[in-house]
Amino acid sequence: MATDVYGLSVTASSDSVDALNTAVNDYYAWKGDPVALLMDAAKADPKFSLGYSASASLLLLSGFTRENPMVVEALEGAQRAIGEANLRELQHLEAAKAWADGEMIRATTTWEDILLDNPRDALALRFCHDTYFYLGASQTIRDSVARVLPYWSENDPGYGYVLGQYAFGLEECGELRQAETAAYRAIEINEEDGWAVHAIAHVLETESRQEEGISFLRNSQPAWSKAHALAAHNGWHLALYLIEQRRFAEVLASYDRFVQPTIAGDAILDLVDAASLLWRIELAGGNVGERWRDISRQWMTHVDEHVLVFNDLHIAFCAARSPDADDAMRLRASLDRYDREGMGDNHRITRSIGRDIIEAVLAFADGSYHRCVDLLLPLRYDATRIGGSHAQRDIINQTLIVAAERAGRLTLARALLNERLAQRPTEATRQQLTQVVSALTVGHSSSALRM
Repeated sequence: MATDVYGLSVTASSDSVDALNTAVNDYYAWKGDPVALLMDAAKADPKFSLGYSASASLLLLSGFTRENPMVVEALEGAQRAIGEANLRELQHLEAAKAWADGEMIRATTTWEDILLDNPRDALALRFCHDTYFYLGASQTIRDSVARVLPYWSENDPGYGYVLGQYAFGLEECGELRQAETAAYRAIEINEEDGWAVHAIAHVLETESRQEEGISFLRNSQPAWSKAHALAAHNGWHLALYLIEQRRFAEVLASYDRFVQPTIAGDAILDLVDAASLLWRIELAGGNVGERWRDISRQWMTHVDEHVLVFNDLHIAFCAARSPDADDAMRLRASLDRYDREGMGDNHRITRSIGRDIIEAVLAFADGSYHRCVDLLLPLRYDATRIGGSHAQRDIINQTLIVAAERAGRLTLARALLNERLAQRPTEATRQQLTQVVSALTVGHSSSALRM
């Protein structure tokens, strides 16, 4: 029986195993088209069930629904080819089916079972990593890698990528020094490791090291931009530093040059980043002009998919700012149907917390700032459940603070800004707090005069 580059048995021809090795490397490197590689190999090799099931998992993790024809083809192909598959390959198909049914946690349980006996299964490891990210499960992002790391060595071709994954998990758990050390080691192994660069970008953002972050990302851009599927997102991190410094013109110029051209490509991560940037700029006081039009139109093509609350939140940003006044109504109607008919982990998260967060965004856009505050305030510590990173979910706290200010709930705004300043001591936060305190002082003085 053939074996892959990590020594694992694969029921397939040698050509299929070569395609698998290339696809796994491309997946970790954010390059190429691993789905096309695997699907082409599987179609030519009637025993290569893993090629089909891995393709299904990759598509589902990219935001495709189980009804998508490519997902259907992959799952059906895997089932047809399963006859001679080994236990590990059977488990990969089981996990893909679970994800397709919306049972993300059950999928990770199956992949973790694979890793217990096959700690060098790079696909299972990365599938777990991505799914835990979608669940906002910081500790398991870290620990899933920690459990298998002793079985990897620097002689393995993917060791640097695995170390970069571990660095991101460490950062999400607040272990910033260890994260930075691991990420820089991964970059020493491979300077084009976009995910390791991403881990460092998170550390610098978390610690409000904006100038260092700008320098780091700009100087390393020739290398990390080769990880083309992640390049726009690392550029998004650069934009976060610039927004914090209120350098809106630079951000918008980069948006027009690098982000706008990706919208038509319809990659979910690119759509998330585009919507997030525009919303953050407006919260910070910038003017984005007519830029909501194209991103809103593209996001609304996904309005009925409901793969992740995190995605639906970014649809809400666009529906709220869309030039089409019916988009918010369409989103609400679609969520109503999903509430009645949906199933799986995301459905449960949507019903328990996601719907209220989305309603808060729509209320903010309508100028119903009190309602926005009332919806967000009780939920902000549970928001990890919608998925994404700490940096991405920070948009919820930013929205809450601005809503509190605009609602005239200045003592709340002051309290939230005091909290933020302790965590993110930036000049922009200091200035925002000073303005709120000044408004409170003026308000108290006016009250005293009236008395």
